[in-house]
Amino acid sequence: MGQTLAEKIFSRACGRPVKQGDIVYPDPDLITTHDWYVVNFDKVLQELGLNRLHAPHKLLISTDHEPVATSPLAAQRQRQVREIVRKYGIEHFYDVGRGGHGHIFPMEKGFIRPGMFVIAYDIHVTNYGALGCMGIPVVTEISEVLACGNVWMKVPHTVRVNLVGQLRPGITIRDVAQKLISVINVDDADYSAFEFGGPGLASIDFSGRQVLCNTPIEIGAKTAFIEPDQQTLDYLANRTNEPVELIKSDTDAIYHSVIEFDLGLVEPQVAMPPTPDNVVGVSKVAGKKIQHAFIGSCAAPGISDLAIAASILKGRRIHPDVRFFLTPSTYEVMSEATALGYMQIFVDAGVSITAPGCGVCAGGKIGTMADGEVSINTGTRNDFGRLGAMKSDIYLASAATVAASAIAGEISDPRLYLLDAKNVQDAQ
Repeated sequence: MGQTLAEKIFSRACGRPVKQGDIVYPDPDLITTHDWYVVNFDKVLQELGLNRLHAPHKLLISTDHEPVATSPLAAQRQRQVREIVRKYGIEHFYDVGRGGHGHIFPMEKGFIRPGMFVIAYDIHVTNYGALGCMGIPVVTEISEVLACGNVWMKVPHTVRVNLVGQLRPGITIRDVAQKLISVINVDDADYSAFEFGGPGLASIDFSGRQVLCNTPIEIGAKTAFIEPDQQTLDYLANRTNEPVELIKSDTDAIYHSVIEFDLGLVEPQVAMPPTPDNVVGVSKVAGKKIQHAFIGSCAAPGISDLAIAASILKGRRIHPDVRFFLTPSTYEVMSEATALGYMQIFVDAGVSITAPGCGVCAGGKIGTMADGEVSINTGTRNDFGRLGAMKSDIYLASAATVAASAIAGEISDPRLYLLDAKNVQDAQ
């Protein structure tokens, strides 16, 4: 019997053949955490009487949740992180100004390749799946991984999603991802590995692939990844000198379920509070007044998100009642957006641009909302209090829908601002 891609990656990490449902201790190729947890794991290790890491060369730390210290306490925490990095001899430390969002820039810098097994503190490490890498979040158990080298886990079953058809003009992969998690059976998704493939995958760019891998975690999936293809090779061609293997599931692999999803049937989607899978078509909430908008986070990771937003905002101003924040995911993305003229468009439109990283999505450390306000944004979650005030409402949508809504001052269909498919294509 053949293996799924998930089983193959777990088998490689375990040094022996494994199958779904097995309890294993996989050896990670890379371990990642961000600025908010570094002080905590150091405290745990001290309590255990440990003054070393099991494999410091495998650890990558990024300053992305709070790259701009907004209080003396935050500045002190940043200083502690730098001291901890020096204490343990951590080589891969990407401080303010060096990388950006920790779920994105490691791919830009060649740390991530197909078939790798990565353990992370943060759940949205599944973005690495865009390159056929297995990103597994373990949250607080990361201290055990850092101390001992691994931690037990169960090999997940696999849900195969075959993408067919083509996106219609004005529709984005974020719309696809939100629609997908709203229709998938939660029992199927629970502790699953989502494997995306099918003929429709070829038309989805690298940014979109990250979005596909980012979203299933919100309905209980353990991980998600793309079946590696030629686009994977093209992306990595100038980013790594390591060998790249396009590993795939065997033709006789056993899936928990197989879903065929037609890209051509998707309309603009909006997730209503308080959960990301509370999804409706944009027409159901159109006209809802907003005071806050945001484009950024690991759910809007790449240049294509900025491109379509810029195409809508060009020559327009945001509504006077709206505060609009934009956070480029990485310094590479910001540089490319600047070269293409997008950043000037945002400035001219009245958008506030923040340092690359998580941005507003990181618990409302910047761009905080007040009671009674409504936000539409590209963040990962919309639970009450996510962006500050508990009595505020957060709607999640594509960068296109966010940009259109910021202009109108109310939730709006982005297709009203996109004249035709060529306009969208030219912006991308």
